[in-house]
Amino acid sequence: MTVHKFSHVKISCLSVVVPQKEINIFDEAQYYDNNIRQIERMKKKVGFYKRRVVDTDTCAEDLALASAKNLIEDNNIDKNSIDALIYVYQQMAYPGVVDAYELHHKLDLSSDCIATGVLQGCAGWLYGLYLCSMLIESGAHRKILLLNADTPSKGKDPADRNSAPLFGDGGCATLLEYTEENHDSYYNIATFSYGYDKIITPGRGFRLNYDFKQSADSAFNAPIIEPFISKAGYKTRLTDAQLDGNAVFEFTINQVPAQIKGTMEYLGLKPEDFSQLCLHQANKQIVQSIAEIVQFPLEKTDYKPFSVYGNNTMCSIPTVLSCQHRKNGKFEDKPYLCCAYGNGLVSVTAVLDLKDSKCGEIKDFQKDNDFKNRAQWIEYWKKKFEQ
Repeated sequence: MTVHKFSHVKISCLSVVVPQKEINIFDEAQYYDNNIRQIERMKKKVGFYKRRVVDTDTCAEDLALASAKNLIEDNNIDKNSIDALIYVYQQMAYPGVVDAYELHHKLDLSSDCIATGVLQGCAGWLYGLYLCSMLIESGAHRKILLLNADTPSKGKDPADRNSAPLFGDGGCATLLEYTEENHDSYYNIATFSYGYDKIITPGRGFRLNYDFKQSADSAFNAPIIEPFISKAGYKTRLTDAQLDGNAVFEFTINQVPAQIKGTMEYLGLKPEDFSQLCLHQANKQIVQSIAEIVQFPLEKTDYKPFSVYGNNTMCSIPTVLSCQHRKNGKFEDKPYLCCAYGNGLVSVTAVLDLKDSKCGEIKDFQKDNDFKNRAQWIEYWKKKFEQ
């Protein structure tokens, strides 16, 4: 086990946005044969209740941009002082690394500010913090804007009760900067790549190579989008996200707690030495189970954000921290023990010093005046490239 320590990186401020549209699990009673008792049981056990989702025209990048603008405005940040932009994402607005550069452009950052994208899943925020901390501690950069956003609700079949009720959407912005003062943080990253196929969408990439030049029902394309019944008993397609719930649950109950315990033992710390245990909001049952195994009291382990915002993947721990900050009016002096786990499979445990960090209220996503819908974007790109 390797624990990486950084001593001069401060998390200055954090901002989270969520879509305005809210889905209530009771509004989806038809998918449970209108069995209200069953829904109540799912609400009590798994934590299903509400989740926030984007509309058809909103991409993850839009949420990242909104969170960045909120962060910069609310904290009076000089944009010229930002010398790196790291965008961690899972769903692209455009193929390649375009999204990071579009964000750089729309935020009007300096040409001296580097920009790049990082592909990650549920562990993306902590992974991003780790990468930013390395860049700052090495002396390469002094102030980095970390952006995370995900829209896992997009493309989900609402009838797929194995996946659809779990996921909400969100975006967050974090400013990290060099400090002469001691701000010790620790990161432990464990990669369990035997589970690379436990959370995967095989039909969306170039491996299966959907051919847009042919019709959907062509002999080449049809097998990719042909519906079949999953092991969980739901209709699905290879172009849908495939989640092996049993395998993921086993991973989170066995490997994740072991990593958390190992990190605490390595640092010689116990649950009482932390302000909170902030876990990725996979669902209420998993969060409570992990807390029990690592012997954290439930009053120091927040699982309620899942019931309000859903599992908004890489933005879930920032959402938890924002809820904690709103509840207490500040971050506590003791460090925060955070752990995110998911696609890969990967687990990232971090010990964060947040006592001097600022955090705004979780804000609803607001579209800018120049926001384009899908039809407008199609017209924009055609005009740009047509003869």
